[in-house]
Amino acid sequence: MKERWFNYRPICLVFAFLLLGSIFAFYITTNQILTIIVTILVAVLLLVIAILKKKPKYALIPLIAFIVGISFYYCSIFSFNKAVNIAPQTIQARIYNVSNEANGMMVVEADSCVFDDKKTDDNLIVYLYDRDGLFNNIEIGSIIKFTPNKFYKSDLFFYETPNSHLFSQDLKYTTSVYVEDVNVIGRDTTLAEKIKEKIKENLQLGLTNENAEIAYSALFGDKEMLSQKQYSAYKLSGVAHLLAVSGLHVGIIVGILTKLLKLFRVKKWWKLGIVSIFLLAYAYICGFSVSVVRASIMSIIILLASIFKREYDPFDAISIAGIVIFLMNPLCVFDVSFLLSFSCIIGITMLFMPIQTALQKTKLPKTIVDSVAMSLSTTITIIFVMAYFFKTLNIISILANIILIPIFAFAFTFIFIISFISLACSYVAIVLHPINYILNFINLIATMLGNLSFANLNTLEFNYISIILYFVLLLFLGRFCTSKEQYKLITTMPMVALLFYCLL
Repeated sequence: MKERWFNYRPICLVFAFLLLGSIFAFYITTNQILTIIVTILVAVLLLVIAILKKKPKYALIPLIAFIVGISFYYCSIFSFNKAVNIAPQTIQARIYNVSNEANGMMVVEADSCVFDDKKTDDNLIVYLYDRDGLFNNIEIGSIIKFTPNKFYKSDLFFYETPNSHLFSQDLKYTTSVYVEDVNVIGRDTTLAEKIKEKIKENLQLGLTNENAEIAYSALFGDKEMLSQKQYSAYKLSGVAHLLAVSGLHVGIIVGILTKLLKLFRVKKWWKLGIVSIFLLAYAYICGFSVSVVRASIMSIIILLASIFKREYDPFDAISIAGIVIFLMNPLCVFDVSFLLSFSCIIGITMLFMPIQTALQKTKLPKTIVDSVAMSLSTTITIIFVMAYFFKTLNIISILANIILIPIFAFAFTFIFIISFISLACSYVAIVLHPINYILNFINLIATMLGNLSFANLNTLEFNYISIILYFVLLLFLGRFCTSKEQYKLITTMPMVALLFYCLL
């Protein structure tokens, strides 16, 4: 492999600088001097490379992407801020998302809003307060009508960064009301909601209530059924990603489909069409979540590479998926789901093979080597993101993932197949009963490891600049830069110093 300090990859650079433009646009408005310094350093570096290589495109393409990222950020903010200022007397809306009840309060998200008989395309968050335990009649699809106690614009700038979820769901308003003052005047569910509701009912035929909740969350990334105790156990043990539809889940689904299509000797173009349609349908059911869209796009690119007999480039595939998601939601870089999903796949792409090669020298079984390499590669890349958003790190999450991912993959495969077959015949779900033992074991390990107090450490204060520097450092030390190892280590010293400055 030819030694290079800088691998020119235009698609990767476009993706990276679209995100950097959005980050810069936010931080420049909050007077972050460090953001300006880092941006200038990156611009100077690209300019130097362009001059040395005598190729203006090395600086021009990133610059254009950077400007587009800034523009999309401000257009998004402007669009979101165009909202009603006067509180309506009556609100009618359809609930499409329900959170768990906690401390006498339930948070729901609603669309199809009508404010004082005037329909709007904007959605809202409703804080429902309970006095008499009347939450039972509030469910997805319920059409509610009420007079709000409070009504105000949603705070897009949640904590330190914009709340990407508010923008992507167009949740412009926040209101509150007591449940007893809410009238449920009807019910209207979408096709996706009907499918999920049917599968939820079927899961309860073969699984215990607790395991049905786990299985439903794993299938659709919907935590509506999960208790706070359940989710907390998975989160503290570092395996919460099992309860959110991720690349792992989509990879299993694509694997099932391709094996079935291969068995029936389906031609490549038909295979591409069938897999693409299925992934599109699954993404629709899951509400086009970031991880599903990312994994689906990458899976389709893999199939296209096979059809056209081209080498699959994971970095370009990641970047194409990222660009598509950015165009869907220019504030995606501020979303924890986006950062965790892309961090994991970047970690696997950069670090899995080197770690696997090193572990093979230990003569351990291939299954263990692959599991450890997968867990290490993802943990190393998400460590700063986890620390930034959750302020804690679990030092034994690697062990939890090594134990649970292979077991979970088997259980999820079986659950997925039976769940969708059960749409045609509900009683098929009864065969899920043996999976209870597997899910009980997963729950036991997650709870046990999550309850180890010494395993959860409080972290330093992180920010987006430290996350960016950390990823640049990983890219430079990884496969992205093919220069000699000693040169790479020497030149990373300034980045390491700047990173410690950010943290301290």
